[in-house]
Amino acid sequence: MSDRPAYIIVVGAGKVGFYLSRHLLAGGYEVALIEKDPDRASLVAAQLGTAACLVGDGDEVAFLATSGIERADVLAAVTGDDEDNLVACQLAKREFKVPRTIARVNNPRNVQMFHQLGVDVAVSATELILGVIESGLAGHADVLQIPIVGCESSVVRVVVPVGKAVGRPASEIADLAGERLLLIVRDGVEVAPETPLMAGDQIILFTHRPTSDFMLEEPEILSPVLR
Repeated sequence: MSDRPAYIIVVGAGKVGFYLSRHLLAGGYEVALIEKDPDRASLVAAQLGTAACLVGDGDEVAFLATSGIERADVLAAVTGDDEDNLVACQLAKREFKVPRTIARVNNPRNVQMFHQLGVDVAVSATELILGVIESGLAGHADVLQIPIVGCESSVVRVVVPVGKAVGRPASEIADLAGERLLLIVRDGVEVAPETPLMAGDQIILFTHRPTSDFMLEEPEILSPVLR
């Protein structure tokens, strides 16, 4: 058995790819980080130091062939584009026989499809956060809270009721403005933070305030000028 460290290729040098690569390097792994934007690649390479940051498309066979992928143990595709992540994993598995592929899935509805198309592990941040909330709390209240051990803050889920909040972005609702929004989920799919709210939307936020502050039955509406 080889004593060499595992060789891991990370596709996408956004925040997820950057921090993932940094932790892998700290753990003693050999890492190649692939990024198509030359400016971003240069910035990340300067911060990571020993990581080989390669400039190119992680969903192109010709480029992957230059990355040493034939000896890779894992390929993790973590860009913000589900299609790019799927293609990168499929190429790694089918063309280069990489033993394990991992994909970031931005739309949780795509998770099953990724598995069906041969991706070994498909990770949806939306599903993970909702899973923590649903497993950590009983009942179906409109406002639910998960305390964080050792921290004064907590994760809160707010279900938007029928009322004045509907049709307005969260930034215009006084009860929500200034909070650290983690997710807004509609029918199981993450939507952009500036999207006008609909009744039934789930807002996931990180806050130090009590749940009673987030009932939203008659929320105060901020003037756009005051935001």
